[in-house]
Amino acid sequence: MVTSKASLSLNPLSTALIMIDMQNDFAHPEGFYGRFGLPISGFNAAAVLNSITSMQKLLTAARGAGMFVVHTRIVRESFLNSGLRRHKVVPQSFDGASGRPVPLLAGSWGCDTIDELKPVDGEYILAKQGYSAFYGTPLEEVLRRQGIDTLVLAGTVTYACVLHTAFDAYVRDFDVVAASDGIASWVPDLQQPALRIMELLVGAVVPIDGIVASLELSQVT
Repeated sequence: MVTSKASLSLNPLSTALIMIDMQNDFAHPEGFYGRFGLPISGFNAAAVLNSITSMQKLLTAARGAGMFVVHTRIVRESFLNSGLRRHKVVPQSFDGASGRPVPLLAGSWGCDTIDELKPVDGEYILAKQGYSAFYGTPLEEVLRRQGIDTLVLAGTVTYACVLHTAFDAYVRDFDVVAASDGIASWVPDLQQPALRIMELLVGAVVPIDGIVASLELSQVT
């Protein structure tokens, strides 16, 4: 069981919220994965939908505290369709995708962030090709320029893009806080193991209420 950390102390001026891949194709019932699912056992698209309200609470708190907010988006080009073109050994999650529309196409509705979590003026939108928000992107440079040393992670998918981003943040010497109820998995039985990995090896895993309380405390001290 992942629990809150009583000692959590966040400085909003040096902490960024990274909202990972909350895109229509991932998180909307009419998006690609809502319509087609994944060819793997235990897939449950509703898990992402059910986490949106919690993510809204976290995003509202981060904005109220003046935190730097980053929204990541996987962006595909039709001629670079995910791992199908780049790998001879294809992961199970891509198996059977041939012949279907290309998800997350640049400029498409499916690539956009869902309405409930839309970026506002001043928030940074980061396009990426892979799982990690750091791989092949300017994210580290952007965060350093903002004086950021701590990252709060939310979004989807826990065992994929969130976990990869968490590890890449850690090895770049950022402190990492994962919002346990603001991160969603398509495969429910991988949720807690992925959170446990982050807690053991990367940073703190904290419920949104604990994160919000820390931000509110920082504003009165």
